[in-house]
Amino acid sequence: MMSFVRLLTLFLGLIALAAAPARGEPLRIVIDQGVIEPLPFAIPGFVSPGGESAQYATEITRVIAADLSGTGLFREIPASAHVSSVTSFDAPVSYADWKAINAQALIVGAVQVSGGNVTVKFGLCDVFSDAALGEGLQFSGTVAGWRRIAHKVADVVYSRITGEGGYFDSRVVFVSEQGPKNARLKRLAIMDYDG
Repeated sequence: MMSFVRLLTLFLGLIALAAAPARGEPLRIVIDQGVIEPLPFAIPGFVSPGGESAQYATEITRVIAADLSGTGLFREIPASAHVSSVTSFDAPVSYADWKAINAQALIVGAVQVSGGNVTVKFGLCDVFSDAALGEGLQFSGTVAGWRRIAHKVADVVYSRITGEGGYFDSRVVFVSEQGPKNARLKRLAIMDYDG
């Protein structure tokens, strides 16, 4: 009986040694994938005095949200989920309301159209730290350039959050050809990065 116990102990010991990692081999961990969860942001409609300004405020807000969401790094929280609204650009931010819908960033702004020019003021807030991310900024230009102003706002927001330069105000230059093969008309064209 004693030899059986010794034999069993020896056998179990050999199994334990075989299962143990060799001391000469370093531990190796391979990380070949990451999980990037898009940052949820809220962008309530930019404040405006109404009329023509309201139309541009809606469009500028839409372009900024599309620019950021299109990167895959950001996820817009739909307006239907907002529990608070922004009624004035200078009004204090109710951070608790934005935390309730899990917004991590809040973009607020105001649009004013006057005499063929559009002015956009905006600010970016870090909802979880209850603070603004940098100073608010203002861009102005002609009404015809409203999309470019919206792209510039998105560039600033992207840059402040990621630390990298934005690319939404980039422009693409290309040659457009039209007509039959033997009489092609070529034009040099410029478009926004998003078409």
